Amino acid sequence: MGLFQEVISARAAMTVARRAPLGRSRLVDAPRARLLLALEAYTAELNARHLPVPYAIRDDLRIQRRILGRVSDATS
Repeated sequence: MGLFQEVISARAAMTVARRAPLGRSRLVDAPRARLLLALEAYTAELNARHLPVPYAIRDDLRIQRRILGRVSDATS
């Protein structure tokens, strides 16, 4: 599976997890971690190829890092 396809798949898993009943917020933790890993891998590859990171990807990466408490100084 390509890196961008993994981002799309991880986003879909997050959508499903967010539909869980109230009180089941722990169900979102694994899909959120998967999404963060997918976004980081995708942006790392874009940076390695000296390609621009789309704004939506960059913003989503920042949001996921902050939610999981992984604030990074690295520019993506």
